[in-house]
Amino acid sequence: MKKNILKITSVLLVLSLCLSAVSCKKNDVNGGKENGTSTKTSENSENAISPEEAGMTMEENNPSSNDTFKPADYSLEPKDEFTYEFLGLKFKLPEKIKTEMADKNIAMLDDQSPIDKELKYAILTFSSINEEQKNAVVSKMGDEYDKWQESLERFGSLGMFEKGMAEEEISKITKCDSHKKLGESSDGKYEYYLSSKKDSNDFASEFNKTETEIIEKKERPENGFVLSEKSDLENTEAFGANQVEDISSVVTKDIEGKEFSSKDFEKYDLTMVNVFATWCTACIKEIPDLIKLQEEMKDKGVNIVGIVTDTVDDKGENKDALEKAKTIKEKTKANYKFLMPDKTNFNGRLNGIQALPETFFVDKNGKIVGETYSGSHDLKAWREIVEKELENLKK
Repeated sequence: MKKNILKITSVLLVLSLCLSAVSCKKNDVNGGKENGTSTKTSENSENAISPEEAGMTMEENNPSSNDTFKPADYSLEPKDEFTYEFLGLKFKLPEKIKTEMADKNIAMLDDQSPIDKELKYAILTFSSINEEQKNAVVSKMGDEYDKWQESLERFGSLGMFEKGMAEEEISKITKCDSHKKLGESSDGKYEYYLSSKKDSNDFASEFNKTETEIIEKKERPENGFVLSEKSDLENTEAFGANQVEDISSVVTKDIEGKEFSSKDFEKYDLTMVNVFATWCTACIKEIPDLIKLQEEMKDKGVNIVGIVTDTVDDKGENKDALEKAKTIKEKTKANYKFLMPDKTNFNGRLNGIQALPETFFVDKNGKIVGETYSGSHDLKAWREIVEKELENLKK
């Protein structure tokens, strides 16, 4: 995926996993709030407002250009060879399939079972696109993308399934009726299949010519998403963020233009870094609880900062998102800084994030410590997490 461009990454967050797995997709982690907690503000944050009042509500019948996208433009791009290390699979598509993908007549998309649960399957799907579907514009929120995807004519899929899964279940997942077993994963837990749909279109017969190779499968990453394709971009890796340990060299600015650097980390024993986007409803809904958390934890040497990913794009500063971020901060009365990504994407730490919000922790030396947390949480859950990370830091 084009994870070096945060704007595209943000859109792919909506596309990945059929918008059904976590966070700022159709259903976020724990429904956006744990244990059914409401989104009302805390007692000491009574002036904070709802996400809707902060500008998060979209007009369903008249969405702005910033709230919509063309799904066909964000299907996976053709390549000479695809390598999925967390899948343990390498493959080469037939030339005709690649040509049709380049012309946007075929959509290559990814799908896997819920990333916060034990992995049951992970597949790449291939569907034909007609002119209407190619030119369709849908909202980033709601179920419009689901409907667009359902309207496509699936003719093939390639991926892995939990060992012993019934062919009937595989057919249901892949929407195909012919399955060729390719072998087993290196850990013996999964089986690979190339599936196609009989009597569909000419693409199916071509797709069956795909060259595949089973390779050593990497352990599932912390965020659970296994469909990250090994990047062919210089000095980057789709999940290089998991290996980033030091962001002390980062110099950026907040949404008001004030500088942020390692000096800001030095003021606190622990800094909680909450990565979000202005379009992410689940992200905005947890801000009132983060405000309360900041009030509770500042005397314990804990600070909170937010990184607003969509305030920059491939062209530089995204002025629309920047203004929306300022509005959200002002109307929610957030008591912590909203930062903009720097040119290094925080030394690569922001690369490859597949679901928002995502939260990690940094010590006073600018070193990333502790665990990474995907999805939104309520005040009680965040309080327990921060206390745990503080305790681990002391050890």
